[in-house]
Amino acid sequence: MIHIEVNGKKVEAQADEPLLKVLQRLGIRVPTLCYLRDRAPSGACRLCVVEVAGQSALVPSCAFPASEGLKVQTHSPRVLRARRTVVELLLANHPDDCLFCVRNNDCELQRLAAELDVRQRRLFKTDRGPDTDSSSSCIVREQAKCILCGRCVRVCEEVMGVSAIDFVNRGSGTRVTTAFDEGLNVSGCVGCGQCVMACPTGALHEQDHMTRVLEALADPTRHVVVQHAPSVSVTLGEMFGLEPGQDVDGALVGVLRRLGFARVFDTGFAADLTVMEEASELLARIAAQGPLPMMTSCSPGWINFVETFFPDWMPRLSTCKSPQQMLGALIKTYYARAAGLDPERIFSVSIMPCTAKKGEAQRPQMHGAGGGADVDAVLTTRELA
Repeated sequence: MIHIEVNGKKVEAQADEPLLKVLQRLGIRVPTLCYLRDRAPSGACRLCVVEVAGQSALVPSCAFPASEGLKVQTHSPRVLRARRTVVELLLANHPDDCLFCVRNNDCELQRLAAELDVRQRRLFKTDRGPDTDSSSSCIVREQAKCILCGRCVRVCEEVMGVSAIDFVNRGSGTRVTTAFDEGLNVSGCVGCGQCVMACPTGALHEQDHMTRVLEALADPTRHVVVQHAPSVSVTLGEMFGLEPGQDVDGALVGVLRRLGFARVFDTGFAADLTVMEEASELLARIAAQGPLPMMTSCSPGWINFVETFFPDWMPRLSTCKSPQQMLGALIKTYYARAAGLDPERIFSVSIMPCTAKKGEAQRPQMHGAGGGADVDAVLTTRELA
């Protein structure tokens, strides 16, 4: 351990530990945009700059190592001016459509502008045009809202190993896009949505299924049902300020019924069916000396990954549908018969924690159990909230 001085107070730190980690441990709020926990720092956004005695320039705390005797000021007037200027520069090239943005009230740039008291426009933008890519069945890219923090690029490459997007050009012409600037649908994207989770603004967001769900709920000729993944009932509460992991299953079911859904199903039932079906298939493969090891087919992001990067593994995938699609098929066959309903009247919605489920529901192989698509619309946890 070493000793450093932070805002006039002596504190302990580990040698060569990034200053940002020391400050976070001390409970000192230092804003960041490009920083990703557990990833090597890039120091790109410069929002986390601090003042270090002996250094002529402000230093990025995410990439500056702690050393014995270091004296740090985290909120000096010079630091605050620098952070405010960074946010002003970002806002200068950002659309002014916060009221209509999918990330309104859930945008890191919006929060930082309020926190740093950026209340007027001193700098004026260069119009980059809308440049929206909605070709993917899962994810929408809005280039005009991109602030070039690089988080989406890094999570796609370093965490997922996909590298569907990257920086192109240099200087003021820099942008994040796919290979050859094609649509996301013809890139290596597997629809996992990790880039959406990493994005601090509305530059990346899930495809909207809310409109079709609301229209179905308002249609008296439709019998609208919903299924939800078990994980949703222990993550939804976080969106409303509850403790992470708190079970809100009862409240969730009640709310869905109040919204107008005729029936609420738990996808956990279909997950049990998937276990039995895959176990049966595995035994059959072992007996017939089929391709082993057999790998689950319950995750559409995983299926997309195998199809795109390891097509020679495809014979090893289970032929079973995912729990979402199994329950979707059951709703439009078994449930329809039991309830005396025409499958064509049933509008089936699923609530899932994965954006790739939106693409899975639209696959041609997932249609035809009864009444068109087995699942008509997919909402993410965030959309439901």
